Amino acid sequence: MKFSTLLALLCFALSFIPPLSAGTVDTRAPEGLNLPAEPAAEAGWSQQDGQYVLEPNQEGILTIPAWFDSNRPPRGECVVLEVEFLDNLAHPVRAEIYSALGTRQPWSELHRFGGTGDNRWKTARVPATSDFIWRDKTSGLVQFKLIAGDSGLRLRSFRLVAPQTGDEQRYNAETRQWVEREQRRGEIDPSYWEKTEAPVLTGDWAGSPLVPYVRNWMDLVMPVSAPRAGEAGAALSTRMFTNEFQTLQLGIYANGRDLSGVTVEVEPVRDDAGKVVATARVRVAQYTVDRGYTYPGFFVEPYPQLLWPSYAFDIPAGRSHLVYFIVRTEDKTARPGKYKTMVSVTAEGVPAEKIPLEVEILPLRLLSMDEAGIRMGGCTTNLLPEFELDFLSDYNHNMINIWYSGIRPELSGNGDGFELDFTVMDDWMAASRRQGINYHVYFLGGNPYGFPRTMHLPRTLANTVMGLDDSGWAALSMADPDNVPPRIAPLITEWARRFASHARQNDWPNVILTPFDEPAKWHQYTADKGMLHFIKPQFNQQVALLKAGAPELDIYGSIHHYYGGIEFLENVDIFCTNAVEENHDMPDEVRDGGKELWQYSGIGGMGFPAVARYTFGYYFASHGSVGSLCWAYNWTDRFDLLDAPNWAYAWNTPFDVIPAPYFEGMREAWDERRLLETLKKTADRKGADIHWFLSRLFAEIRMARGQGGRSTLNDFWERAKDEQIMEKWHNRLVDKLLDLNGL
Repeated sequence: MKFSTLLALLCFALSFIPPLSAGTVDTRAPEGLNLPAEPAAEAGWSQQDGQYVLEPNQEGILTIPAWFDSNRPPRGECVVLEVEFLDNLAHPVRAEIYSALGTRQPWSELHRFGGTGDNRWKTARVPATSDFIWRDKTSGLVQFKLIAGDSGLRLRSFRLVAPQTGDEQRYNAETRQWVEREQRRGEIDPSYWEKTEAPVLTGDWAGSPLVPYVRNWMDLVMPVSAPRAGEAGAALSTRMFTNEFQTLQLGIYANGRDLSGVTVEVEPVRDDAGKVVATARVRVAQYTVDRGYTYPGFFVEPYPQLLWPSYAFDIPAGRSHLVYFIVRTEDKTARPGKYKTMVSVTAEGVPAEKIPLEVEILPLRLLSMDEAGIRMGGCTTNLLPEFELDFLSDYNHNMINIWYSGIRPELSGNGDGFELDFTVMDDWMAASRRQGINYHVYFLGGNPYGFPRTMHLPRTLANTVMGLDDSGWAALSMADPDNVPPRIAPLITEWARRFASHARQNDWPNVILTPFDEPAKWHQYTADKGMLHFIKPQFNQQVALLKAGAPELDIYGSIHHYYGGIEFLENVDIFCTNAVEENHDMPDEVRDGGKELWQYSGIGGMGFPAVARYTFGYYFASHGSVGSLCWAYNWTDRFDLLDAPNWAYAWNTPFDVIPAPYFEGMREAWDERRLLETLKKTADRKGADIHWFLSRLFAEIRMARGQGGRSTLNDFWERAKDEQIMEKWHNRLVDKLLDLNGL
């Protein structure tokens, strides 16, 4: 079935956008810039008949002098690039800004517009919030870039204007629209629709065209879902601590007729005096198709991958749509007690439905990630805007894993040596500190299968100091691959010395270094992988060189095999593995060696929230690991999820972060870890012995593991055989903590 056919079934209608709550970013016009202002058309543009023209597949730069003196404008400022364009386009135009959030790619995508091919002149608004805006230190300019596709691009005008109320809603709607158009090239196996469920509706619900129904948030509502017994009209309910998030799910079913303009709203949770004690943010799924990766045996297309702030949506008869409620309590406003608010579901031409949302706030707080001594981070392609760091911190990420290939101190030659410019990283590390991201793993190289190209730090040093291009670097490395080239070795040590000194003097978050990714691949020297035995001495030598320059910095290793991997134990401070399955004694072996045990896993384009919750929350906790990485956080072609190798669980807009359901599972996983550590510390404080309680729980957790995830190469995930058992484990932990506190 072509996606154009799916369009008729899923009805991604976006014409009506209801009033929404604000996103993560509050916006205001710049104080130092008179608007409207006209940028200058720089490289790439030609003029024809009074119009600005980009030839097919060309880039055009627009610049304006910075209206601020620092690296970025004051936080909260926003300008909008407004362009009048001819939509004779087969695909959307990309609009980017020079954000300095990357070295290899210092441009950040802001928006895509056009692509209907209707040959009409239209106006696009491209918002640029302050966290994306960078003042070029040489020219003093702010730079925008438009990237034309096969159809080229024609503009009648362009200018910078002030933000308007509704910019975020317009942006979100336009993004959903172009995603839907681009996904028409996809296909869905017709057998998917054979999975359509029959509704179980009784009483008045049997005749209601609009049926809200409650289902556990890990059991995702798909278009083919329908209410099961007891779900229709049931109350949403949760209990939570005073500094926690909880996710709830509501399915909306179109019973016997199409539904148009469906909206879902919820009031804040208030006490008897009218004070807000908890909030519930509504996120509505956009179903997408990813033909690049699916989990065997599961229908995940179409999949509710993008969880947008609440918007109006249509549902064809006999289909369902997923809505998440992200309920949040905060220490400053939460008040213990039991509360109720109402959820209102409306659609055009049918009676509205209301269901209760019940929240019990418990009289305890959980330890924060830092207080609990646990760390979590995802691998990013570049640096992230500050508002996204804030979002990540809320979602239990107190670490980010950055890659030298994507971002590094600017390197320049100086005779036989080099100079480092930390301007960009200083700016970002300060933002990281402000938002509670207190740790970073810094991968100085990539996948060793790509040796020597992926030895990024020594490669750039060779390029800068020795003047070698990539072919010259390859020749130098392969002349003696078992050893770091003698000319490069002292440069690595000097780089580490300067890096650590600068980080210390400028109060950076704790940076943990690793020479390159997954050194255990050294033992895979088979015909299909090439001769990789030299990866082992390369890693160990680079560790020694880094330690010689920065003995105070910890060294990390991603170890994806026990055999061939445990041999690196003596050389790393943090041993992070996804291969416990190969030897269940590995965790104790790592700890007995005096090293810190972490565990990591990964995600394909369509990850299930239950997998994240089990893997990072329970399974890894059962081995006693205290940190985790996820491969990867945002490695994808933005919102176009059809063909790209999608390793992502969140996407930013200029205003907000759009999570996937997997991210909700990931956040909940680390709430479970915070709960565990709170329980342990409470028991220690009260002198209670909970050893057998936890031992039995962890044994049960390990026994509950399903068959997925046995391969560290092709299947980086774990799941429970019975996903609902995690609710039972959670309740056991909560009840035990309440009992220890005499509640």
